[in-house]
Amino acid sequence: PLLKLFSRLIFFLIALGVIFLALANRQIVSFSLNPFSPEDPSFGFRAPLFVLLMGAIGFGILLGYIRSVVTTMVNGLTKGVNRIFLRDKGREDYD
Repeated sequence: PLLKLFSRLIFFLIALGVIFLALANRQIVSFSLNPFSPEDPSFGFRAPLFVLLMGAIGFGILLGYIRSVVTTMVNGLTKGVNRIFLRDKGREDYD
């Protein structure tokens, strides 16, 4: 029960921090994808700053998840290859 209470407290504090971050960053900003002409509206959009911040955090979490899945897959493949190599190492024929 103590661990559950502690995790709920941490969740509540993070949620409170996100709410305060959103309230403090409500101003509309321009997000441009054209580095040579930031005023060009065809390659950008306008949104509240907190939306861009949350989007960047979410994108980072997604990239971290993809990296961990790929790393796990590569490590699993490497373990399998190493296991086969070690199994076959004793069966070498020297003709």
